[in-house]
Amino acid sequence: MRWILYILIFLVLLVLAGFLFPREITLERSVYISKPPEAVFPYLNNFRNFNSWSPWYQMDPDTNYSYSGPEEGVGAMMSWRSDNPSVGSGSQTITSSQPYSLVHTELDFGEQGKANAEFRLRPQGSGTNVTWWFNTDMGAGPIARWMGLAVKQMVGKSYETGLNKLKEVVESAEAPPAEPQMDNGSDSELPSDDDDVRGMEPGDMQPGGEQEEILEQEGEEPIEENP
Repeated sequence: MRWILYILIFLVLLVLAGFLFPREITLERSVYISKPPEAVFPYLNNFRNFNSWSPWYQMDPDTNYSYSGPEEGVGAMMSWRSDNPSVGSGSQTITSSQPYSLVHTELDFGEQGKANAEFRLRPQGSGTNVTWWFNTDMGAGPIARWMGLAVKQMVGKSYETGLNKLKEVVESAEAPPAEPQMDNGSDSELPSDDDDVRGMEPGDMQPGGEQEEILEQEGEEPIEENP
């Protein structure tokens, strides 16, 4: 029976040790991309570009994704649903966006809790240093704090994979993804002063009539033909 007592003592020590760990998990990973912030920013500020480098997309290509709100910037939202526990279900929304420098998102994992993430862009030479930051509150319970250790390791590894993929995608792209363009409703061009002349056949350029009136208005004398 003594071994049962040892097991109970061990479990108690594990529980007490859990209180020694922080309830908040914070981590960040960085990568250098040899393209300016203007080339990197569209991949972070528009969720429709997210899966081109997301570390979770390849885990389950059958994941269902949906988008709402504006296509980019504050208010843009992406939701996902997967049967793969490594992907799970949830949503993320852009709550702050500073062109070429910062994108802040709020993540909602349903019953698994919420988190915050940021992409921080800093010019470095001719390229960009991109930092992906993450923060979540695991709760006050000792078991949740123990789980926080696994979450920190798992998220950190995923962030490293994603940033390396982002580097590959951005550096291999000839141009950044096109940003939405506003339609001004006017695609026609104004006619030039030479449109009437370009539309005439050579045989139409005869003195007299309308052509003669045009020449007179311009201060030139009409040319008379010899009989």
